This record gives sequence, structure tokens and C-alpha cells, in this order.
Amino acid sequence: MAATSQNKEKFEDYEAFVGKFKPKKTTDDCYTPPEVYEAVADWVANEYNLDKSFFVRPFYPGGDYERFDYSGKIVVDNPPFSILMKTIKFYVDKKIKFFLFAPTLAGSCRYGDFCTVFPVGLEITYENGAIINTSFATNLEPHEIRARTPPTLYKVVDEANKINRRKAKKSLPKYS
Repeated sequence: MAATSQNKEKFEDYEAFVGKFKPKKTTDDCYTPPEVYEAVADWVANEYNLDKSFFVRPFYPGGDYERFDYSGKIVVDNPPFSILMKTIKFYVDKKIKFFLFAPTLAGSCRYGDFCTVFPVGLEITYENGAIINTSFATNLEPHEIRARTPPTLYKVVDEANKINRRKAKKSLPKYS
């Protein structure tokens, strides 16, 4: 019995050692799957009667959203959640229009003084495999609207996320 316990300890130590080298899944490393982004962008374009050619995505590795040229543009993007409040305040202060991915309603409510929250709360599977409850925040709504629950947004994002998850699943060969 002691040998089994000893082997288990070695195995757990090995897993911990190997785990150090695996990429971390943080909310700041959650790149949006193309299907999900397109579903959101299409919904925003249709909902607000906007031309998608004016949409910009300033959040990319090495990008600097504070120095980005926003002239005549609308931000539809997924910023790092750790700087979401700073980002929203920056956009509001600079009068830059935005529709941003945001953490769940609990986290998004605090942004209500600056924008409208969409407590969609879908579990989106991001490119790094992280599954994050996601909602949205925008200043495209009239200022007096602090929260809105659009079922059509939920539906299109949910469908795109299902497609994304199916693509991400590894298909194994079937043998007869």
C-alpha cells in the first residue's frame, strides 16, 4: 500500500511540474473566436443601423488602445477584462463610441454610470479554451438606459458559440 501512495505522490508532483509550462487561461488572454465576434458585430450593425466598415478592434497583442486612431470609428472588441473600467472611462472621456465584451452582470453593473450593460451571461469558449461568462457594455444606447436584455443578441451569440465549440472539438477517427 505504501508503494501505491508513493507512486501517487510522484505522479501529482509530475503533474504540478508539467502544469507550470502550460499556458495560463486568464480573462486577459481570451481572444474572441471569429464566429462569435462576427455574430456580435453583425448584431451591433443591425441593431444600431451602422456600417461594419467603421468598426475597429484596437485590442491585439502589442496594441495600444490609448494611441489608436479612432477618427470616425466605433470600437466593437473584447478588451482585457482587467482594464475594462479604465478602457470604458477612456472611451467615455474621449467620446469614442464602443460596444465591448465584458465579464458577467455582477462585474458589469459597476460600469452603469458610464454606459449601458447587456447582461447576456453566456459561457463563451475563447480561443485559448477558457470558458468565460460574458456580457457586454456599450455607449451606443441613450444615456438614461442603464441595462438592457436583448434576447436576439443572446440568440446569435449562443448559436455562434455552439458553432465555435463544435469546431474546437477534436474529431477522432471511427473504426469498424
